[in-house]
Amino acid sequence: MGSSSMSTNAPVFAPKEVSLQRRSDGTLILSSPIELGECDWRITDFLPKWAKAAPDRIFLAQRNSSGGWDEVTYSQAWSLVQAVGQSLIEMDAKPSDNLAILSGNSIENAVMSFAAMSIGVVLAPVSPNYTLMPGGLARLKDIAEVLRPKFVFVQSGREFSAARSIPELKAATWISVDGAPETVRYSDLTEKRSSYQGFEGASRSVSCDSVAKVLFTSGSTGLPKGVLNTHRMMASSLQMGSLLVAPSEAPVQVEWMPWHHTMGSNVILHGILKNGGTLYIDDGRPMPQLFHKTLLNLQEVSPTAMFNVPAGYNSLCDAIEKDSELGARILKRLDRISYAGAAISQNTLERLYRLTSSITGRRIPVMSGYGTTETAPTISTTHWATDRPGEIGLPAPGLQLKLLPVSDTYEVRVKGPNVTPGYLGRPDLTEQAFDEEGFYRIGDTVSFMDPEKPESGLRFTGRISENFKLANGTWVSIGNMRAAILAATRGVLSDVVIAGENREHCGLLCWLNPTEAARISPQPSSDLTSDPVVVQFLKGRLQEYNRTVGSSESAHSFVLLKEPPSIAAGEITDKAYVNQRAVLKCRSDQVESLYCSAPTPGVIRV
Repeated sequence: MGSSSMSTNAPVFAPKEVSLQRRSDGTLILSSPIELGECDWRITDFLPKWAKAAPDRIFLAQRNSSGGWDEVTYSQAWSLVQAVGQSLIEMDAKPSDNLAILSGNSIENAVMSFAAMSIGVVLAPVSPNYTLMPGGLARLKDIAEVLRPKFVFVQSGREFSAARSIPELKAATWISVDGAPETVRYSDLTEKRSSYQGFEGASRSVSCDSVAKVLFTSGSTGLPKGVLNTHRMMASSLQMGSLLVAPSEAPVQVEWMPWHHTMGSNVILHGILKNGGTLYIDDGRPMPQLFHKTLLNLQEVSPTAMFNVPAGYNSLCDAIEKDSELGARILKRLDRISYAGAAISQNTLERLYRLTSSITGRRIPVMSGYGTTETAPTISTTHWATDRPGEIGLPAPGLQLKLLPVSDTYEVRVKGPNVTPGYLGRPDLTEQAFDEEGFYRIGDTVSFMDPEKPESGLRFTGRISENFKLANGTWVSIGNMRAAILAATRGVLSDVVIAGENREHCGLLCWLNPTEAARISPQPSSDLTSDPVVVQFLKGRLQEYNRTVGSSESAHSFVLLKEPPSIAAGEITDKAYVNQRAVLKCRSDQVESLYCSAPTPGVIRV
């Protein structure tokens, strides 16, 4: 197994500095004093570099059917990419043709992706759930109609055959690893060619400003949108991050984050390649029924860096608290822990620091980031060890953040070399996405951690589309309220969705953290959602929370949900983030129960 020596050095962080301009209308312009520099390179340029500099180093590994690891070195990966790229050209691939990838992370997926981007074919990875989950084909059809791919790649032609019911996909040339009927076998594309002249010529002609891939948004605020990603966008985003936090030398990571999302591909996969590292593709997920796979992989590999969502770190802490030897194996080389998406709770943050310190003797820094698909994804990073939930850091080098006052927060907009030129086939959406100064309208709100010290960084306060008005016309900021409630309940709640639009007050749909909830009750019942001690604890904590906030942010009642958020219903995304709007829609009956005047089973009045 490819591994480097034990990591004992803390990451090198850039200083906490920010430049700030104030306009007469209250608008603020934030930027980093660090110069970005030129980003005239493509991520595919690093394949031949590392194939020459470290030919035998493992680039990618994935679990096989016998439980071992299938591995590909940098030298092998470069040979495979050249062969597949040449094969695509021989199959009449032209620059700007589209390649759709419908299946998940794999070595073969990576080879196809880098081969396509090397020769100017536009890569379009799509969530496997759109093919495999009930109701997903409608979204896949929307994507296919705008994408119209020339090629489709799948790990299994048989498993993904349902996608052939969509005319725009059926018309494409299908490539599969399993060699299913009506598909070209992937292994035929990887056979060594006598000449790579076509590949070499096509690769030289790919400019930094050409579109490399299209990433589709999750559609949490509407239909999926195809975000154009140029080579320069992706290069700029990686360079920004490395100027704020020096990357590990030949990093080793175990990651599940899907490559059809910007964090999984543009940060994790591309970051590993840029820095000559090794990526073990995690077949687990931060879900109760799958996290055991992640634990097995982590302890076997001992990564140097880790990225996950807060739910994943909750499960990791649970496991390490039960087995310190497991923790020692997982943490022994780790030099940084990163999260993004949902805000981490104070309880989880404190547990991570306590466990890493007690097991390794080092306080491994926890860092958070903020970004979007439209920014490939870097916007800001806490280039320091965060100790407060909700921190998103300071703007990355080369960017300008425009903050427009909205109530007691700021709407945030961004301009920089990593911002998308627009959306595939939707000039109308592209026009709406930018303001009169060319800033991309993110649709989020932020505030300062300390208004008197802007260099302390920013805090995420919510998505404008998720915020709502109560019946009295008062706005409720979901991001702030959610973070405060999770902090108040001391880790006993793993997540919360807030209802109350056009109502008199707010109600909560809640999920328990079973490990923390079990600690509350001296004799925990099999159903913790109805355990009287747990219920009374939460009621008391929410009463205390209510005393610290105004009436518009008070929690009037709550329900403890037994069923976890559903991927099929869109309640939880592929990235394991809860979709507030989808939960409220799918669980409308439980929302209504929060507002019944008569006592309702399962509804707890605060």
